[in-house]
Amino acid sequence: MDNDLLTFRKFYPGDADDVIHAVYDAAVDKLQTLYPGNCITRFDHYTIGIASDSLYSENGLDLYELGMVDEELYAMRRKRDGQVIYLRV
Repeated sequence: MDNDLLTFRKFYPGDADDVIHAVYDAAVDKLQTLYPGNCITRFDHYTIGIASDSLYSENGLDLYELGMVDEELYAMRRKRDGQVIYLRV
């Protein structure tokens, strides 16, 4: 049954910069579509924050980590609850 679970792997230093840049651009576009008008902040090469009014957000921000699911699908994962959003790159 473990084979049915998808595994998210965050990008790290050493991963291809051109791929990470393309995934970052796709993530920003996706967040702007999901949360129009909210301010987006880049924390590092692998993490994006977006303004949130959720009671569970950290200091008014939701943080998203960029990475891949099962080494096949580009995605971002919200740190506070682990929600994964798939990206088209």
